[in-house]
Amino acid sequence: MASQDNLAKLLQTVLEELQVLRQEFKVQNAALIAAKNEIRELKISHKSFEKIMLEISGSVEDIQEKVGSQASTVTTPGFHEVVESLEVKMKSYAEATKFAHISFCQEQEIEKANQFARRKNVRISGLLESEKEEVKSVVTKFLAETLHVANPDVAQAFRIGTIGTQSRAIIVKFNDQTQCDTALANKAVLKGQRIWLDLDITPLQVEARRKELAKVKEAQDAGFVAFLRDSQAVITKRRRQSST
Repeated sequence: MASQDNLAKLLQTVLEELQVLRQEFKVQNAALIAAKNEIRELKISHKSFEKIMLEISGSVEDIQEKVGSQASTVTTPGFHEVVESLEVKMKSYAEATKFAHISFCQEQEIEKANQFARRKNVRISGLLESEKEEVKSVVTKFLAETLHVANPDVAQAFRIGTIGTQSRAIIVKFNDQTQCDTALANKAVLKGQRIWLDLDITPLQVEARRKELAKVKEAQDAGFVAFLRDSQAVITKRRRQSST
């Protein structure tokens, strides 16, 4: 009878710890999915993520040791089958957390490489498009005459998107980082012309920026002074003055 009681308690303990482990994995898996869409907003470093993974792996090892030490004193065939099944599941979770960690790191590296490749790029929207235009010449003239970039050194310039009723945006790749910075610094002269100049950001950055803009709008609707700075929402405690 005592042996059966011990067996029941052991199984209960193992199942409870396995449930905790499964819940931890679900939380981390959800974080990974969110990271793919908003790495910036996630704000989790390699080291902290790796620490979480190590803690989960440690929990798996603790459960395995507990099950292994207790299983050797019980001769019930059914119990051994349960133990083996649990060990297989725990190994599966350990492998899954390891794979999730690798996948997360790879996503970060790809995103960093993508951002680095675009560091000298800008996107021009609203610049009139003609049927047989030479895009690079159009851009070079625009940079020199409108944005006051001296002797523009453009590596590439091309339209993106599907041809339609509106002019497509242009991606401009500079050879010189200084000229890229100059163009962005002078974009205030475009105000009122319905032409926009922005950094060429990655899809993940676009999504993060969209969410930050939503925060700004929500704060402004609530009557606060809020704006976007370096793709981050800045919300002050000051109330906006009424126009009435």
